[in-house]
Amino acid sequence: MQHKLITEKLGVERLRLVTGFSMGACQAFQWAAQFPDVVRAACPIAGSARTGNFNKVFLLALRRALELDPAYEDGFYDRPPVNGLKAFAAIYAGWGTSEPFFREGAYMPLGSRSTEEHVADFWEPFFLRCDANNLLSQLWTWEAGDISANPTYGGNFEAALGAIKARTTIVPIDNDRYFPPVDSKNEARHIPGAEVRVVASVWGHMALMNPADIPAIDAPLNELLAG
Repeated sequence: MQHKLITEKLGVERLRLVTGFSMGACQAFQWAAQFPDVVRAACPIAGSARTGNFNKVFLLALRRALELDPAYEDGFYDRPPVNGLKAFAAIYAGWGTSEPFFREGAYMPLGSRSTEEHVADFWEPFFLRCDANNLLSQLWTWEAGDISANPTYGGNFEAALGAIKARTTIVPIDNDRYFPPVDSKNEARHIPGAEVRVVASVWGHMALMNPADIPAIDAPLNELLAG
């Protein structure tokens, strides 16, 4: 639908740059592989072309946190499964940033005096506003992410990566527990001319929320646009 909108409704034939963060990065990979003659440059940030098995264990923990709350009622709840959403937030807190984030007390400038307070102040308010079934739908999309899972590539992951023609710079975060740089480097090996630009940040996957990390993330975007 996005391709149809851009090409048929808006009349755009080539995209100068496709980029995105997290699941948006997965989508950037998808665009580059699915429409290689449309995408001129691609910059996936803190995401992957296929969701890794270790990542799927995290997603399973999140799903269990919601589904095992009695208030969830197999998805037919008449009130939010608050306990499940709080457990969801606590799991996310442990994966969303990094071990050095907590060891160095990087949460303290946010106003929290302890790790438990950080979870309550920073993570719970966000997820308590979310609908549980909507979260589960997002988890399913994340878990199923694979640019080769379509008739074009028939599950051949390396072929899907190899079909990318865009000038590609993959930007992982060194402490990202969801999408580690080792996966990005493996992806780049199969994309012609691809580069990996690792950003160092104790904020891990959430580096885009830290103003100090933005220049390092913006740099490859500016270079691709200039090129």
